[in-house]
Amino acid sequence: FFDMKEVRFAKMGIANVFGGAEVRAFFRALFADALAEQRPSFLLHGLEVAGKPRAVTGSSRSGKRLICEFGAIAEDDLAFTSPGDFLFFDNIQEACELGFDVYDFSVGDEPYKRLWCDIEVQHFEVLAPLTLKGRALATGLRQGARAKAFIKNNPTVWKLTKMLRRKAAGQAAPAVAEDDS
Repeated sequence: FFDMKEVRFAKMGIANVFGGAEVRAFFRALFADALAEQRPSFLLHGLEVAGKPRAVTGSSRSGKRLICEFGAIAEDDLAFTSPGDFLFFDNIQEACELGFDVYDFSVGDEPYKRLWCDIEVQHFEVLAPLTLKGRALATGLRQGARAKAFIKNNPTVWKLTKMLRRKAAGQAAPAVAEDDS
C-alpha cells in the first residue's frame, strides 16, 4: 500500500501523507493489533495477480457499516484492467456475506464511488470558537474549506487543479480519468 500510494501521489503531484516513518508505523500497528480482536475493527484487503500486489484497501468497522478508509492500485501493466474496481466488488460481496448493512466509501466524492453507491451521506464541520483568536482561526478555516469545496465541486476547476498539480510535479496528463483526490 505505502509503495503504491507513493508512486500514485508523485504522479499526481501531491504530498505523500503516508510517507513519514511515524505514519507508517501507526498504520502497521493499527492493523496488526486489530488481528488480535475477535471481530477486527480494522481490516486490510488485497488483490494479488501473478504474484504481485495490484490493489489494497484498508477498512474500519462501525456497527453494521464497513467503511473503506483508503485504497491504492499498482501503477503497472495491469492498471488498465481496474484492479481497484475488482477489489471493491470483492470487498462489497464479503461485506454482504458478513451481514453489513452499508459499505461506505468514506469522505469525498469521486466518480468511482457513484458507480457503486446509491446512498450519499452529507458531512458537516462545526467550529465553535471561544476566544477572539479562535474566531480569527475559525474564519480562516471556513474560508479555506469554502475554497476547497468550490474547487472540488466545479468539474472544470477541479480538472484544471489536478492538471496544474501534475504539471508542477513534472507529470503528463493521464490517459484515463483519475479517481483519487
